[in-house]
Amino acid sequence: MFTRKEYIESELYEDIRYFAEGTSMKKTSTSDSVDSHFNSGLNVAMAIDLGGTNLRIGIVNESGEVIQWKKQPTPKDHESIIQSIQALVEDELSVCTAAGYNVAGIGISTGGRVDFKRGIIVASTSLISGWKNIPLKEIIERRFNLPAFVDNDGNCFAVAEKHFGKGKRLDNFIAIVLGTGIGGGIYVDGRLLRGSNNFASEIGHISIDADGPECSCGGRGCIELFASGSGIARWASVNPLLQHLVSDREELSSKIISEAAKAGDPSASALLKAAGWRLGVAMAGLVNVFNPESIIISGSLLELEHTYLDEFKKTVMQIAMKSNTRELRIDSSDFPQEGGILGAAALAFEEVLIALNTNYGHDIDLDERMKR
Repeated sequence: MFTRKEYIESELYEDIRYFAEGTSMKKTSTSDSVDSHFNSGLNVAMAIDLGGTNLRIGIVNESGEVIQWKKQPTPKDHESIIQSIQALVEDELSVCTAAGYNVAGIGISTGGRVDFKRGIIVASTSLISGWKNIPLKEIIERRFNLPAFVDNDGNCFAVAEKHFGKGKRLDNFIAIVLGTGIGGGIYVDGRLLRGSNNFASEIGHISIDADGPECSCGGRGCIELFASGSGIARWASVNPLLQHLVSDREELSSKIISEAAKAGDPSASALLKAAGWRLGVAMAGLVNVFNPESIIISGSLLELEHTYLDEFKKTVMQIAMKSNTRELRIDSSDFPQEGGILGAAALAFEEVLIALNTNYGHDIDLDERMKR
């Protein structure tokens, strides 16, 4: 087993190698700004973020610091994905053993619909094909003899905010991820809202136009079709005023629309404003239902031209009931790109503590419980 000094040196060399390969990520820590939800120590969680483009794994401590991470392209079929996850976990467990870390559990964040209680991926997004009715929790626990927890990426982002971010001291907040799609999670009275079968908080599938285009979820006029990255591109593609932005070799994207708006294109700005307005209408309804203290937003669309978010925020405040907006804050996340990793880790820490509290009561800290 490595000494602590040897491990730190080896980790430095790994960081240099990842940087040279272009796979490095700035380590994230909120320990300087907020108190840890858990006792500081050598307890870590293995965190897996399964996306349509990349499969990432990280070792995360109780303060939300990503100690080490790796990523690779997401394989094309579910069997290859499972094999890759297992290989990555095997490698990172070796690192944890060498460093003397206690691995509390394995958290997995993924797109799609997840049966959280059973740890089954019921149906994936269109970005991860063939990922249906997969008992991932059982597969991972059987292989590694560690508790594993699986949830959708929207819920995991909300859990990350609750434990490590701007939701830490809040009991009621809505977390939204604005990217290729729209996801999120909702906390009510300090608890994550899951619904009767864990399919609550499908924020992207709030319909704002019952006669609108058909959505992949089976509904019509979902907000994701208008205000997500793919939705903005879809909406722009049927707008004759924006066809001048398409060359012979590329399709419209939210990034192209944003760049055109920044350059002064009035049609691009108008579309982003309309997308922000529709998103604001949908969220105003949620504000009236849940009366949150804050809306925390994350995702790649935070980088769009300011008209999009400005209109979203203004619309929420104008349309929602004044009693519900008087003290409402709308904030950007402190970790717009790391929510999946941090959320998967927070999920593991939270669920392990719940299980240990059930078994041992509330008078033993996490370090002591993990020794048992």
